[in-house]
Amino acid sequence: MWPFGEGEDFLENQWYVAAWSSEVTSDQPFERWICGQPVVFYRDPEGKAIALHGRCPHRNFPLGKARVRGNVLECGYHGFQFGPDGNCVRIPSQDTIPDVCRAPAYVLVEKWEWLWIWVGDPTRANPDWIPDHNEIRLTEPGWFAVPATTNHLNGRAQLLHENLTDISHLSYLHPGTIGTDSVAATQVEITKHDGFLRGLRMISNEKLTGFFKDALGTEGPLDREVLIDFYPPNLHVAREKFIEPGGETIAQYRVCHAVTPATTTSTNYLVAWTRTFARDSQEITDTVNSVFAAIIDEDVNAVEAVENMISGQQQPLEVLVAADTHSMRARRIMKKLFADQSASAVDRAPRQ
Repeated sequence: MWPFGEGEDFLENQWYVAAWSSEVTSDQPFERWICGQPVVFYRDPEGKAIALHGRCPHRNFPLGKARVRGNVLECGYHGFQFGPDGNCVRIPSQDTIPDVCRAPAYVLVEKWEWLWIWVGDPTRANPDWIPDHNEIRLTEPGWFAVPATTNHLNGRAQLLHENLTDISHLSYLHPGTIGTDSVAATQVEITKHDGFLRGLRMISNEKLTGFFKDALGTEGPLDREVLIDFYPPNLHVAREKFIEPGGETIAQYRVCHAVTPATTTSTNYLVAWTRTFARDSQEITDTVNSVFAAIIDEDVNAVEAVENMISGQQQPLEVLVAADTHSMRARRIMKKLFADQSASAVDRAPRQ
């Protein structure tokens, strides 16, 4: 699957944002496809979120159409019941339950308003590998965070990764909101950090227009520090800092983009934003929601258009330029993760 090799569809043994906390309830199950597999979510009577493989092993009925019975899930086709560990605990037509009759459970961690799912060997799941929510400003005091949008994008996840790491497109896909001519014209400084890849642009002496001019109550000129951090393989955190002459920061915002593969050519795209300015203003919150939702829609439309263009082509043409450096660095990180996964699978294969 372009731009990766055959069989390199999904990265396993990784954390992905699976859902918003509010999407999972104890009333009825919730289904979402993740890394090519159906996953069903529900909450037990104590409110703990549970995730099971979403296909009943009996006749392949989707457990997204099951019923929540206390802390078990009851298949809506023949009444098989599965506990929080995925083991079948009841077959109405017989007393004996085969060991293979189970819907494997996934490891879930609930942080802030997100449910993080570990896709792979559950014994290797380490919550410390989840990006620090305080660092990305979802839980730090002084910031107001909003669970914002959910999109099912008809395009492969890598296209969205490369859209988000190459922010030179802001000048042309999002003019008048977050994109000005200076974004594309400013060189990006790329640095590798522990756990993430950063692309930074320092834009000097720029006048604000549109939403930011109104929200901040000034048109400047200001310096803008624009960056995006990629936490492979799932999260991008964009940050913008507005700096007055003399060096005082007057406002910041961040947008957290969770990019979770659904299938080989579709993606779950969950976005949150957080800000330091006008934290108590519902009017500003509503405006931010409206403006940023429109921006996300523009990204979704662009990625889906590219997917339609390259779908079915073995090696679509790419003419790369200097502005692609950040996204190509991110692509190489993903390629290495796939190569490491392939090598690990070979090491685990039985010897002939």
